[in-house]
Amino acid sequence: MNLIFLYGPPAAGKLTVAQELVKLTGYTLIDNHKVRDFVTTALPFSGHELGEARVRLVRKIFVDVYEAMALANLSVVTTFAAMSPGAEFIDAVRQTVEAACGKVFLVQLLPSCDVLLERVTAPSRKDQKIDNVARWHEAVGDNPSAFETYTGVEHCVIDNSDLSAVETARQILSYYHL
Repeated sequence: MNLIFLYGPPAAGKLTVAQELVKLTGYTLIDNHKVRDFVTTALPFSGHELGEARVRLVRKIFVDVYEAMALANLSVVTTFAAMSPGAEFIDAVRQTVEAACGKVFLVQLLPSCDVLLERVTAPSRKDQKIDNVARWHEAVGDNPSAFETYTGVEHCVIDNSDLSAVETARQILSYYHL
């Protein structure tokens, strides 16, 4: 089982690149937005306690799903926006998948801030949690964790400012010889 795990700030193009990777590999896409939306119906965006519970539940669901996929030898592409301490989550994903004999291929997408601000208003982001510049600045602006590179293992880091989603996906596949 291979898990291609794309991470980076909101509007980095993670889901768009993930969709291209699925086309090129035939892997299954696990769309983190759909999982978060499902959990948010039970634990709405209000109150600090619900926010922490929502984050814990979403992360547990992801780790359990990745473990099940690894045990079934089903390869996956997924995304993650590192808006809070993400290293612990990535560590948990890596440990769980690798314990089930799977491989994790981390990819950080890190376009320039100018490009991020252009992309955040793209029609494809309509109805996303962050789909305008003001909301992006509110959520991401002063949050350095959104831009931090995971240091637990050497991995692919791509500035996809001037790359199409297909070009980015091909670079990922080339980097990992997939």
